[in-house]
Amino acid sequence: IPEGSTVCGVILSSKKTNITNMCSSRVAHPLLISLVNIKMKVRNKALLHTFLLLALMAIPQFIHLVPRMCSVLQECLFHQCLDIVLKPLKQAACFG
Repeated sequence: IPEGSTVCGVILSSKKTNITNMCSSRVAHPLLISLVNIKMKVRNKALLHTFLLLALMAIPQFIHLVPRMCSVLQECLFHQCLDIVLKPLKQAACFG
């Protein structure tokens, strides 16, 4: 960490969510971000809006003969999307 930099921890959260209000029977992974230094008692109250929407990642439907392979492909794509979305955060961690 360069001299004069400040360390700031973040919390990422994601859970498969129905977005049927916007689209017909679709699901997605909303990726939420919050700061670590916010007390858990405060962070867990939804009305205080301590989590911000960072990305909304679609869940694709793969067609494969082996059902387990579809899950592996979904997980791989999800993690590749995470790498893209979090690239600026990773750069800030490296260079300050």
